[in-house]
Amino acid sequence: MRSFQLRVVLVALCVLVASTTSTGTATALAVPTSSVAATAAPTVTVTGLVRVGESLTAEAVGFPAGDVIAYAWAADGVPLAGAVDARLSLTPALLGAMITVTATGRQAGQPDTTATATVGPVATGVIAPVGTPSVTGTLRVGSVLTAVPGTWSPAATLSYQWRADGVAISGATARTYTLQPGDRTRHLSVQVSGARTGYVTVTRTSASTGAVDYGLFAAAPTPTISGTVQIGSTVRVAPGTWSPSATLGYQWRVGGVALDGATGATFLIPTAYLAKPLSVTVTARRTGYVTAARTSAARTVTRPFTTAPTPRVSAQLVRVGWVLRASSGAWSPAATLGVQWRRDGAAIPGATAWTYRLTTGDLGKRITASVTGRRAGYTTTVRTSAATATVLAAPYGFTNSGTPATPPTAAYAPSAVHTLTDAQWAKITAAGVWRPTVCPGGRTSFRRVDVPYWGLDGKVHRGYVVVNADVARSTVKIFDTLYAKRFQMHRVEGIENWGGSEWLASKANASTAMNCRKPAEANSSNAYSPHAWGRAIDFNPVQNPYINPRTGTWDPNPPAAATAPGAIRYGGLAWTVITSLHWYWSGSDSWHDYMHFDTGYPSAPRSGLRVTEGAVGHGR
Repeated sequence: MRSFQLRVVLVALCVLVASTTSTGTATALAVPTSSVAATAAPTVTVTGLVRVGESLTAEAVGFPAGDVIAYAWAADGVPLAGAVDARLSLTPALLGAMITVTATGRQAGQPDTTATATVGPVATGVIAPVGTPSVTGTLRVGSVLTAVPGTWSPAATLSYQWRADGVAISGATARTYTLQPGDRTRHLSVQVSGARTGYVTVTRTSASTGAVDYGLFAAAPTPTISGTVQIGSTVRVAPGTWSPSATLGYQWRVGGVALDGATGATFLIPTAYLAKPLSVTVTARRTGYVTAARTSAARTVTRPFTTAPTPRVSAQLVRVGWVLRASSGAWSPAATLGVQWRRDGAAIPGATAWTYRLTTGDLGKRITASVTGRRAGYTTTVRTSAATATVLAAPYGFTNSGTPATPPTAAYAPSAVHTLTDAQWAKITAAGVWRPTVCPGGRTSFRRVDVPYWGLDGKVHRGYVVVNADVARSTVKIFDTLYAKRFQMHRVEGIENWGGSEWLASKANASTAMNCRKPAEANSSNAYSPHAWGRAIDFNPVQNPYINPRTGTWDPNPPAAATAPGAIRYGGLAWTVITSLHWYWSGSDSWHDYMHFDTGYPSAPRSGLRVTEGAVGHGR
C-alpha cells in the first residue's frame, strides 16, 4: 500500500512524506535529501447533512494522476453491502451510526493509495410538510368534516386529533369527524401528526372553523295516510323514515285546521267529517337539529257502499280456450263498475272486459276477477272473486288458442254402418253418453256410421256419428246426399269425444248425434230427448245455434247469416235433404233450434209427417 509518494523536483533538497490519519486528516514530515521536491498527501472529504433522509458525498483529493478511485462505506466499522459509490443515502437503519468512507486509488504497476474519513453520528431525519392542514365540510350538527392534511415529504404515517375550541375531542382520531349536538356554537380544528421511522414526528394544526350551527334532517319525508279514508274507519299515519332518527309528533287536520286532541298515530273518522279533506302533520325533533314539520296530502273523507258484493266467475269448464264470465252482483247505491282479471293474483294486461278467454298463459294457474266500484262521495271499493279451479289444457279438438281444430283431410268414401267395438262402447260409457239403468237401449241398439263431408275449409273430411240402429240407413242417405250437394260442416264425431258435454261440442262446432242427457238437461217435458235414443243429429252448432230457454240468449253464439257456409234455414239445402227423409227440424219452434233434426218422440220415426214453416217443433 502506498501511504506516501516521492516526487523529484529540482527546486528543493528535501523529501516530504505525507500520511493519512485515522480521522481523515493529513500529517506532514519533512526529510532532507538531495535535489527532490515534496507533494501533498492524498485525502478524502465528505460533504452533506449527517441525518436520516439525507445523502453524503465523498471526494478523493490529492491522489496520483491516473489512479482509478474506488469507495467503500461502513457504519460503526461494519461495511455496508453495495455501498461502493461516491454517494451514500442515509436510511433509518443508520440512525446513530458513525459513517466511514475509504477511498482507494489503483493504477497498474503501482501500489494502492488509500484515504479514510469518518463523520457522525447520524441524526434523526426531518419530515417537511408542505402547507398547513385544512378542514372541509358543512358546519352543522350531523354533518361530516374532513381533514385535508396537505403534502408530507417524505411520505409519513399521519394521525389526527380533532379539537373543539382548542380542546381535544375524546376518540375523534379519524380523518373525518361527524359533528355532534355538543359541538354546536364551537369552533373546530384538526391536529395532524406525521411519523416515520428514523424521523422526528412533526405536528401541524389547521386554522379553526367558524361556529357550528344547528343540524338539518337529511331525510324529511312527506307523510301519507294509510287506510280507507271513510267515515267510521280508523286510518294511520305513515311518517316515512326520517334521517337521522327523530322523536315524531302527530297532528290530524280537517280542512287544514288542527283537531283538538287528535295527536295520535291513528285517527277514527267521525261522520261529521264526510266529504271534508283530511290530512296529518308530522313534527320531528332531535337535540342539536332544527325542528321540522311535514304535512300529508289531503284526502277527501268518503262513505262506504251499502252493498258491495263479492263477484262471481262462471264457466262450465276451466280450460284453455274457454270463456269465463264475471258477474258483479248488485251494488248499492249504484256504482260505475270495472273489472280486472287476474292470474294467480297478478293483473292480466288488457283483461278488463266482463268475459275473459283463457289462454295458454293461464295453464296451471287460478283465475280471479276483481270488480272496482266507483261513485262520487263514496269510497272506491274493490271486491275479488274466489279463484277458479286450476286451468286445464285445451280439450280434444281445440288448439291452445281455444279455436276448434280442423280434422285431417281424407279421401272420399261413401258412408258405412258398423256395430260398436268394445273400445268405442267403453269410451261412450266412460263419458256418460250412455249410463246403465238410466238410459234407454243398450250397446246393440246403436250403430256407428262413418260419413264423408265437405269441411268449411273446402276439403274432404271423414267423421262419424253414433245413432240408433233403426235410423242408420237414413243417416247414411243424409250424409251421402249432403256430401254430393257439397254442404259444408266443420267436424262430425261422437259427443263422447267431448266428455258428453253439449256445451264443449257446440263450442267446437261439432255435429253430433246420440247423447243420453239427464232430464234436467233436456229442453222438453219428456224424460229423454231423441238424442238419448240416438234419433237426433245437431249440425254445425256455431252457424246454427238455439235460444237457451234457461238464459234467453243464443247458445253457443248468435246465428250466422242464412247464406253462410254450413247454415241451415227453412227451405234451404240441408233442410230440404233431411226433412225429405222424414226427419223433423226444430228451427221453427219457440227457441229456434236451427242445428237440430230428429225423428220424433219417444222412439220411432213417424212416416208421412213433414215439418212446415212455423210448425211447432218436437223438442231436442
